[in-house]
Amino acid sequence: KYLVVFMVCLAIAVSGITMKASAADDDAKKLKKKTEQKKDKKEKKEKKEKKDKKEKKSKKDEDKEEKADKKDKKAKKDKDDEEKDKTDKKKKDKKYKEVRHSKTSDEKNIGKDDKGRTIYEGPRGGQYYYTDHGTKVYLKEDDKK
Repeated sequence: KYLVVFMVCLAIAVSGITMKASAADDDAKKLKKKTEQKKDKKEKKEKKEKKDKKEKKSKKDEDKEEKADKKDKKAKKDKDDEEKDKTDKKKKDKKYKEVRHSKTSDEKNIGKDDKGRTIYEGPRGGQYYYTDHGTKVYLKEDDKK
C-alpha cells in the first residue's frame, strides 16, 4: 500500500515539475519572441532613419550640384561674354586704322575698299593700300576699281 501511495505522490510531484518546466519554456519562448520582435522593429527603424538621412544628404547634394551648375552656367556666360567682347574688340581692331604715312605728290586717293582700307593710285596707274605697319600692298587686277 505504501508503495502505491509513494508512487502516486512521486508521479504527482514529477508532473508538477514538468508542468512548471514546460510553463517556463513557454515563457522563455514568448520572451524570446518579444525580444526578436523588438530587435526587428529597432532594425527597421534604424534602416528607415539611415534611408531618410541618405535622402536628406542626396537632396542636399542635389541642391549643391544645382547651385554649382548655376554658378558654372553664370561663369560660362561671363566667359562667353568676355570672349565675345574680345572678338568684338578684335573685329574692331581688324577694321583698318588710318595709317599715317608720308603721302607723296604722285599718290591719288581713290576711296576705300569693303574692308575699310584707303586705296591709292600711283603715278603709273597701280592701285595699292598701306597696312598697319606702313607697307604698301598692290591690288591684283581682279580687285582694282
